[in-house]
Amino acid sequence: MDLYSTLNSLAPKSILISYLSRDYSNDSSLQNNDLPSNENPVFILGKKYSSLHELDEIRSDIRSKIWMTYRRNFPSISDTAYTSDSGWGCMLRCGQMVMARAFIILHLGRSWRWNYSDLKSIKRLLSLTDEDGNNLKELDDYLLYRSILKLFLDTKTAAYSIHQISLMGVTEGKNVGQWFGPNTIAQVLKKLSVFDKMNSIKIYVALDNIVFLKDISQNCSTQLIQQRAITHQESNDFHEVSNWKPLLLFIPLRLGLAEINPIYFKSLKTTFTFPQTLGILGGRPNHALYFIGCSDNDLIYLDPHTTQESVDLVDDLSEMLKTDRESIEDFSNDQPRNEFSDDFSYHCDRPYRISINNIDPSLSLCFFCKTEEDFNQWAYLCLHKLMREEQPLFEMMNERPKYWGINNDMNDSTIRTEKDELNDAERTNQIDPNECDEEFEIIE
Repeated sequence: MDLYSTLNSLAPKSILISYLSRDYSNDSSLQNNDLPSNENPVFILGKKYSSLHELDEIRSDIRSKIWMTYRRNFPSISDTAYTSDSGWGCMLRCGQMVMARAFIILHLGRSWRWNYSDLKSIKRLLSLTDEDGNNLKELDDYLLYRSILKLFLDTKTAAYSIHQISLMGVTEGKNVGQWFGPNTIAQVLKKLSVFDKMNSIKIYVALDNIVFLKDISQNCSTQLIQQRAITHQESNDFHEVSNWKPLLLFIPLRLGLAEINPIYFKSLKTTFTFPQTLGILGGRPNHALYFIGCSDNDLIYLDPHTTQESVDLVDDLSEMLKTDRESIEDFSNDQPRNEFSDDFSYHCDRPYRISINNIDPSLSLCFFCKTEEDFNQWAYLCLHKLMREEQPLFEMMNERPKYWGINNDMNDSTIRTEKDELNDAERTNQIDPNECDEEFEIIE
């Protein structure tokens, strides 16, 4: 039985067929002017900009982030009637954005840009030949980006689809159609990554506001025994080298009761200056947002609360150039949808801003360390910029106390095997919902 079939068997048979899409257009806490125009620096996932002099660069950076939103008319999730996640899937989509960004950095780098919104750009890519030399790398990179995007399509076979995420949520006590909080989506992505055979990323979800550095270094570092060349004494000399597995780190936090405590504002904004940051999963009650940057006291975010048609991506780019492609009016343009590339709806030209004091206190910090050097730098920055605050966002400890028992924070096959994850799923039917502690997650 495959993963989807196993999760399918756990999905509730009775579901709510109708649901509402929220309209937040009149919400005064959400600012429609997407970027500030002042002397304050703008940070977008670790990159510093000036909105007065680098506005085009900022927009290009934001546009290149994969933007996940509500979708409609996708194949039903399991045997439920859900063919759209409108009204309940916002945190699931935000989690997809974090995971997608980690894959982009891993395979294409922080500076990769998406500039393929129309068919002219696709034609140009297809016109590249071997004679263009290094320009062919642009085509290869675009195809690699598309393979990453396909991991998140709205199908039951995509590794991180809305189908897989919502069904795996059942193992966390969430029925299909229920809202997730920041901790739940982190736990679900950790479990799904075990079943992604092509995935090399280790996911660590810090619990109880504590990051154990040794847990991470041991699980991300694979010690390889290498044999040196035979010396003149004809004896073999062996040594160990570290083979680092990329790290995706989630730190779920609760920074207040009904509202966020101002004592944390400075540290939260500081995290956006770290090269390793993947932003913050958070938002407002019943309104999940993906925070990707900050300027002064405003947080810049991508908003999943737009319902778009579910789309598929062609395997052959030339298919996009056919004149008989279906014309669908794009939600933000008067032009027919078939004038754009088929991945056009996964990118957003217009982010939003919200004052930091208006966000919900339940959130999750996200970081990605591609190399061991990245992780060491991240730990150094945390030690010198976060841990010295009067009230740190979280704690860092070198190693886990022995009386704490086994570490289950990582998707490590030596600790949590696929069988363990499936056993979790099978035990879900035995969970007493009255015993689940959901006080941590206000955003749902």
